[in-house]
Amino acid sequence: MAKALTARPMLARPPKPLWKQVAEHWVDYLFIAPFFVSFAIFGLYPLLWAFQLSFSKWRGFGPMTFVGLDNYRAMLRDPYILKALINTLQFAYILLPTGIFIAIVFAVILNTKNLAGRGIFRTLYFLPYITSSVIVAIVFSQLFDDTMGWVNAGLKAIGLEPIKWLRGDPWAAKTVVILLTHWGGIGYNVLLFLGGLQSIEPEIYEAAKIDGASEWQTFWRITLPLLRPIIFFLTIIATIGLMNMFNQPFMLTRGGPRGETETLMLRLYDIGILQARYGDASAFGFMIGLLVILISLIQIRLLRRRWMG
Repeated sequence: MAKALTARPMLARPPKPLWKQVAEHWVDYLFIAPFFVSFAIFGLYPLLWAFQLSFSKWRGFGPMTFVGLDNYRAMLRDPYILKALINTLQFAYILLPTGIFIAIVFAVILNTKNLAGRGIFRTLYFLPYITSSVIVAIVFSQLFDDTMGWVNAGLKAIGLEPIKWLRGDPWAAKTVVILLTHWGGIGYNVLLFLGGLQSIEPEIYEAAKIDGASEWQTFWRITLPLLRPIIFFLTIIATIGLMNMFNQPFMLTRGGPRGETETLMLRLYDIGILQARYGDASAFGFMIGLLVILISLIQIRLLRRRWMG
């Protein structure tokens, strides 16, 4: 009669020392080493050096002088920074909801099966995203130039007064910056929403149709809730991008007129590059980073609580 086999308990082996694990997998670590080496040289070291610089006074040559928190105090007392923060928040307040709304509308239209030339339209909408922002800004400068711009020429042709888009009216300048930002970034958002729309199972729409749901009810009760993860992602990413907005106002208005389009990053450029106040600029950069992290954490907490339970 065969004896019944009894399972023996596994003996817990002590973990190997770290150097032994590295020695056993040295080929694997060798393949991923270039990333960590380049990150240490071009990412971590400049970050630590900038953090040290934020507590020092340095004009680009000579030894650094430790000044404690003086750079941070100077930045908090800078009146132009408050103006730049208000401008940045205004841009974010307008661009974030309108950008998501426009992208959803275009994505729903481009997802229509019976739309003629759908592939061509999808390509056209994505082209601005991969076009050089410098070239686009030059085109916008020509379009909205205060004296020789094509838009003002059109206004004159129909009997309207020309508008000083870039160097006169603050809200006209902000409008041009908003248009350029939308034009350049809407294609990426549309692409993400198109992916989200095509991942929704057709059976869900068929069930809604059988239940007698209208097109608007289907969009409001099915499509939009299922797009919430993409809206959530875009809200966080777009907010970070808008808080670091630089290219559009720099190339169109240089922060004018009268500082009305100067953003936080433009102010940072002014302090660090034009005025060579490297210590102040480092401190200001870390303050911007902390502000972006704080806003992102608040958004994540609020949106998760409201949309994801």
